[in-house]
Amino acid sequence: MKKQLYGVGLLAALLTVLLLLAAPAQGADFWDCGEKPADNWTFRQQKRSAVDDATQGRRSMFAWDMYFFNSGAFPSLSKVLTAYQIDRVYQDIPAPYFQRSELPDMIERMERLGIQVTALTGDRRWPEEGLEEYKEWIDALHEYNKAHPFHRIDAVALDVESYTLSSFKQEPAAGFAAYVRCMEKAYQYAHERDLQVVQIVPTTLDAIDRRQFEWFLEHCCDELSIMNYYKDTELAAIWNEVLTCRRLGVPVETIFETMPVNSYYSVTKEKTYFYSGARALANAAEEIQRVYGSSLGIGYHHFETMYHLYTNLYLAEIYPYARSESDGDRNGQMEVGGRLNLRSEKGGLVSAWLSPPNLKTHASEYSYLAVGVRLNTNYTIVLDSGEYRVTTTRPVRFQKKSGKVVYTESFHAEPAASGQKE
Repeated sequence: MKKQLYGVGLLAALLTVLLLLAAPAQGADFWDCGEKPADNWTFRQQKRSAVDDATQGRRSMFAWDMYFFNSGAFPSLSKVLTAYQIDRVYQDIPAPYFQRSELPDMIERMERLGIQVTALTGDRRWPEEGLEEYKEWIDALHEYNKAHPFHRIDAVALDVESYTLSSFKQEPAAGFAAYVRCMEKAYQYAHERDLQVVQIVPTTLDAIDRRQFEWFLEHCCDELSIMNYYKDTELAAIWNEVLTCRRLGVPVETIFETMPVNSYYSVTKEKTYFYSGARALANAAEEIQRVYGSSLGIGYHHFETMYHLYTNLYLAEIYPYARSESDGDRNGQMEVGGRLNLRSEKGGLVSAWLSPPNLKTHASEYSYLAVGVRLNTNYTIVLDSGEYRVTTTRPVRFQKKSGKVVYTESFHAEPAASGQKE
C-alpha cells in the first residue's frame, strides 16, 4: 500500500513539473530580467509568445492639436481615423474649451463614428511642483461632464514624462518613487470625479523597480499605454508590462511613433515609422499582435503625421489679414467667411475651413485649415464670402521642409466695397 501511494505521489509530482513547464507565460515566473530587451531578430528566434485573444484591445490615436474641433474639416480628417479603425482619440483639451460649444460638438461627431474621446494632459514637473494646475483642469472637466451628460468624457490620459528630468536620470529609484506618489494622488482625484485614468509610460519603469512598477499598476491607473518607441526592440520591450497588466487585470496598449525626426522631442530614426511608411507600420502592428494577441491595444502617435502617412498629402493653416474701416483701416485678423478654397495651377480645389481661435495662445488667432495640400504647387485663394476680396497677388506655395507635415501661409483681403489695393 505504501509503495502504491509512493508511486502515485511520484506520478503526481512529475505531472506537476510538466504542468509548470507547460504553463502559459502569464505565470509567476514570466518576468524578463535582462538588462536590455532583446532585439526583434533575437526575440523571433526565441519563439516567445504570449497570445491572448480573449478580448479586443483599443485602437487609439493621439491628437495634440485642435484639428478635430474644426467642424468643416472633420469629414476629411476623420477618414484617417476610419482607415485605422480608431475607437479612441486622446485629445489635448485646453481648460477654456470645457466651457465652449466646440467641445460637445466635436465629441458628438466622434461618437457617431464609434470613437471615444479621452482628455489628454500632463506635465513632467508635477512630482516637483504639485498638482494644482491638474486639479483645476480636472475640476473644469468635471463641470463639463455635469453640464453635458450625453456627451461626457469618461477618462483622462496622463502623459507625465518625469523620467526625462535630469534629477530622475541621476536617481531613477527616487525619481520613480516620487512619480508614483504623485500619480497616486492624480488617480484618486480623478476617481473622486468619476473619471478613469490611462497612464502613458515608457518601456523602462519595470527595469527600475519591479515591485514599485506593480504597485503603480494597481494603485495609479485603470489602463496602461506604453510608449514602445524603439523599433528594433518593440517585440520584447513590453513583455513584462503586458504580462503584468494581464495578471492584474489592467488593459494595456503599445504605441507606435510616427513623428519625423525632432531633437526637441527626442525623436530619432530609430524610433519613428515616419520614414518607413504606412505598409511597414501596418506590418509592425500585425507582428506585435501575433506575439501578444488581440487583447493588446494599438496606439498611434500622432494624428497629423498619421494623416500624412495615410494620404501622402499635407495640412496647412492659412491666416487671413484684412483691413477694416472700423479698425482705423489697420491690418488685423478678421474672419473672411466660413470657408475658402485653394485653387491649384492645374485647376483642382483644396477646401479650407475656419478653425475656432486657439485658446492655448494669447493671440487667439483665426486660421483656415486646408486638408490635402500638395507641395511645390501654386495655389490661388478663392473666398466663398462676397464680403471680402483677396488683395494678395502672389500665389500660395508650400515648399518642402524636412520633418514638416503641417504648413502655414497667410494672405491679405479687404472689404469688397473698398477700392483699396494691397
